[in-house]
Amino acid sequence: MRRLLLLLLAGVLALPLAAPPADTAEDRLVVYTAYEENELKTFWEQFKKDLPDLAANASYIRGSTGPTIARLEAEKANPQADVVWGVFNDYMTGAASKGLLEPYAAREASAIPARFKHPDNMWQGVTLLTVAFAVNQKKMAELKLPPPRSWADLIDPKYKGHVVMSNPSTSGTAYLLLASHAARLGEDRMWQYYDALDKNLSQVTKSGGAPGRMAASGETPIGVALAYEVEVAKKQGAPIDVIWPSDGVPWTFEANGLVKGAKNPQNARRFLDWAVAKSAMASYAEWRGTGITRSDVPVSGPKITEMKLIDLDFVKAGDPQYKERLVKRWQEKYSK
Repeated sequence: MRRLLLLLLAGVLALPLAAPPADTAEDRLVVYTAYEENELKTFWEQFKKDLPDLAANASYIRGSTGPTIARLEAEKANPQADVVWGVFNDYMTGAASKGLLEPYAAREASAIPARFKHPDNMWQGVTLLTVAFAVNQKKMAELKLPPPRSWADLIDPKYKGHVVMSNPSTSGTAYLLLASHAARLGEDRMWQYYDALDKNLSQVTKSGGAPGRMAASGETPIGVALAYEVEVAKKQGAPIDVIWPSDGVPWTFEANGLVKGAKNPQNARRFLDWAVAKSAMASYAEWRGTGITRSDVPVSGPKITEMKLIDLDFVKAGDPQYKERLVKRWQEKYSK
């Protein structure tokens, strides 16, 4: 009899693990994201196809990277989001250091190389971004100039007044470039390089997307831009080429993370599992081509392994104090 009672008691104790009571069920999922709306349409449709039950009760709020993380921080005492999806890893690292995220290793996270993941699983990277030269073929022909093939080429005096880049105090792309050159050259040589580059710039824009758009429209022959944005413009008919610099490609990635204190943590984990799965990655590749972190998903364009990626410490680059110091020095030297 005692043995029977123990067996029954063990069965009762096991029940909550197998079937949580109805009053603990989660009925919502709120996702904060920095992906662009045109991309989100493709990604969200795939999510709805793969997890229709979860998607039926899910919603996303889209914003630029900085405001998205600022909102997350403002809501720290009462989180309104469950997941952060597709946000630059340096901002995610900053969010983790401020206690806004909690660790979670998505189900298939092992398929993502370690260089694309936070060492403590605060985030996993999914979509890659590379910085390249956006070169307008028509304008270059008019100027009778060869396209630059490297960062060393870009500071050649023949390109004076023909280069546009963005401001690292307002553009994530430009900060990525700044941190990458610091890693590539060391800080002293990096500032020497920027001194030379500054002489060739015709304009410094607030938006990271502006140099690529200006090159696509012919406002400048050369823009320093995110490669995938230039590829989109090329597909739409712009006379523009993407040239990845041979002496080092700046790159970063957008990552996903679980919000600390999320009101719907189990739904959040389901979403994060999906967001690194093959079907999600394939939907990212529709917009990003090469730019995804899983190597077992087919992509178009050159392979990441064929590029000379700059060896950047993303945790260091994402440290708020490090970033503030580099950006402040840039502003002191080059703000006009």
